[in-house]
Amino acid sequence: MNACGLTSRRVALDGGGSATPYPWNGEEVLVRDDALTVLRCIALLQDERAAPEEKSGEFIPLFFADPGDAFTACDYDPADLGRLIEAAVWDVCGLDLRGDKPHEDPLWDPVEDAAYIRISFRAEYGIDWDAVRGEIGFAEFVALVGGCSMDTPLGRAIHYRNPKTKPKPTKHNKKEIEEWERLHRAFALKQGRSSRGANEGTDAAMRDAFAALKRAAR
Repeated sequence: MNACGLTSRRVALDGGGSATPYPWNGEEVLVRDDALTVLRCIALLQDERAAPEEKSGEFIPLFFADPGDAFTACDYDPADLGRLIEAAVWDVCGLDLRGDKPHEDPLWDPVEDAAYIRISFRAEYGIDWDAVRGEIGFAEFVALVGGCSMDTPLGRAIHYRNPKTKPKPTKHNKKEIEEWERLHRAFALKQGRSSRGANEGTDAAMRDAFAALKRAAR
């Protein structure tokens, strides 16, 4: 995922949200990168109930600030537009549309952890999620999630979901391991989705959506 540098240009959009210039074929295509829009894009692509053609019709105007600029940067070549979508969705959203990039099991989920995220952002940073979700970039949002300490509900959940935090067994820590395993089960994600990983059903839904996006570009 590409994080905006401190000198990166971000463009405030009419009607709310923001976009970042995404380089393609020597041109700059404005891709909407605010956290709210990217989360909506992720939810749309992972929706197993929506038809692929329906997703493609909604996604392109949602993701690109000006779809016409995206087509122009690709010289109206449908195959190149497909490559642009694939690359930009990976770099901005962290979603693998082709399903061939390695990723680890998810440690958090924007749907299942919604309450944890709201509470933890207030506790850790003094941030009201509803006030900033259309302003901060998605990469910033992910960094804020990862920065939540064990003192917050989200930080605690992420810690116990991570198998790497399980204590190594010794002669004296049997109860500590049992407690870790109890909390590991208690905090386990039910759907197994994240910004970079999805379960088998949502993986298939995203691949179908990507195929529909390429068809729509023709």
